[in-house]
Amino acid sequence: MTRIKILEYIKKLKEEDIARRYFVMNSFDGALTILGIIISMYLGGISDPRVVVIAGIGAATALGVSGFWGAYASERAERMHSLRELEQHMLSDLRGTDIEKEMKTIVLLVALVDGLSPFLVSLILVVPFIVLSAPASFYASMLMVVLILFVLGVLLAKISMESALRSGLKMVSAGVVIGILLLAIDNLKVI
Repeated sequence: MTRIKILEYIKKLKEEDIARRYFVMNSFDGALTILGIIISMYLGGISDPRVVVIAGIGAATALGVSGFWGAYASERAERMHSLRELEQHMLSDLRGTDIEKEMKTIVLLVALVDGLSPFLVSLILVVPFIVLSAPASFYASMLMVVLILFVLGVLLAKISMESALRSGLKMVSAGVVIGILLLAIDNLKVI
């Protein structure tokens, strides 16, 4: 596949906005998942950075594989459905055509965005535990989560042409909700 063809597929993805939606949605999932791990470890008194890094990498891997697999399966099913409908209307078999090749490439690109976005965001958020000691690593990672959530909100504001500040704060509020819920659970002292 030529570089020009790949760029055409990426342009098509941009036109459909699907990759952007998956990027934001799954980056959000990655950030909130790692935030949940970090807060839980902090509340549980686990300060060994190795444990946090392993848990974070485990979550990143699971989110990445889940994102890729789920997006690939669902996008493929939807696009195959559309391809079959097109075949019925055209009274023609489209297997092996450029249309089918484009469909398969777009499905793969969407799945890659869906899988890589939470994986990479999650990995970025465990870096403080590799380079800093506790408790600084906890605070640095939580600050990075807030920044990532805010930037995702700003990106959504740009898309929707709404207030960047308001949208950023809405995304950050999800992190605050996680913190409040985990503090409430910790205060129950059930464990």
